[in-house]
Amino acid sequence: MLGGLVITLKHLIRFKPITVQYPEEVKELPERYRGLHVMPADDEGEIRCVACKLCEVACPTQAISIVAEPADDYGIERRPKVFNIDFMRCVFCGFCEEACPVDALRMGMKYELSSYNRAGLIHTKEVFFDPNVKSNAPRNNANFLYEMGKGDILDNIEEIDKVKKLTGIYTES
Repeated sequence: MLGGLVITLKHLIRFKPITVQYPEEVKELPERYRGLHVMPADDEGEIRCVACKLCEVACPTQAISIVAEPADDYGIERRPKVFNIDFMRCVFCGFCEEACPVDALRMGMKYELSSYNRAGLIHTKEVFFDPNVKSNAPRNNANFLYEMGKGDILDNIEEIDKVKKLTGIYTES
């Protein structure tokens, strides 16, 4: 009982500020932070989205709504006429980013989402589109586990096979 009290007193005496005075001080975010969505530009500075609606299907909260229209571009059938994300529903899971086959949706680093009314929390493609972000820029969080283990996976498989051969569990046919 006395040991617990000593630990509590040590934490009480040690002063480390926890509160950040937000507008004046900005806390540095981790590199894999999932903030507000961004639509990067293609090489011509246009929206990359082809209105395939895979992000809409992947969203677990149905926060994304897309209405497609025929595209004028060569090689692309559709473009999004309407692309909305309802941030009253969005849980920032990143499934939409991973589902996108053309890398048209990214999780950005912005986190200021406050609004005075509920309509301000429904963002359109005009809000997401950022011509300064190029599609070949590195992603914040997508495929992190894959990238983290790249190269090690094959080494581990070879090690597992060696162990199986030595123990007699695995035999080559």
